[in-house]
Amino acid sequence: MANDLIHSAAAHAIEETAKATAKGIDAVTQGGQYVGSVLGDLPHDLVGFVGDWVKHKRIRRWAGLQAETDKILQARGIGNREEVSPSVAIPLIEAAINEDREVLKQLWAKLLANALDPSRTHFVRVSLIELLKQFDPLDALVLRELTDPKFNNFIPAGGDLAEALAKHLQVDRDDAHLSLERLFELRCLGAAPNDTPRPPVTSKGRALIRAVSD
Repeated sequence: MANDLIHSAAAHAIEETAKATAKGIDAVTQGGQYVGSVLGDLPHDLVGFVGDWVKHKRIRRWAGLQAETDKILQARGIGNREEVSPSVAIPLIEAAINEDREVLKQLWAKLLANALDPSRTHFVRVSLIELLKQFDPLDALVLRELTDPKFNNFIPAGGDLAEALAKHLQVDRDDAHLSLERLFELRCLGAAPNDTPRPPVTSKGRALIRAVSD
């Protein structure tokens, strides 16, 4: 009975999304063939109610992702959309439908939109998909600020970068510093935050920001 309800909900969600969104999203997923395996396959230890809950969450997230992506592309006036390689589409969609945190949901929608945008598709690399999967929301916000020239106005000369980020993003200083350390570990920063007051953003970090740009 539970599986029947999930299948019914899945069919309804997909049908309603198809009606609400313009054609083009399904082109990248080969009419849903890519998404089917991503939505359905769960680890063997996730059975019963938990497995159904995760699957249902993925289905609803996929419906939302399509709507968000289509809204971005429509705002740009993109009609002819790029046919994305499965090597990019599959890991991108898999990561996106497993993410439910708002900041990262927005970034995955932008990444998929850019993959479909003929003028930006070359920005979307498989390595950047893997990189974004390792981010927490604050990591993304910190990296965005560090690549924004306007942010320099918030940092006093010789000031504490983590403190400036904490005040600007309204978070705890330790949390901001932890994100700086994580960005260094992921090679998005060229120096550890304890080694220099202004660790530079690497080409890898800038490439990710470019790939998820509006």
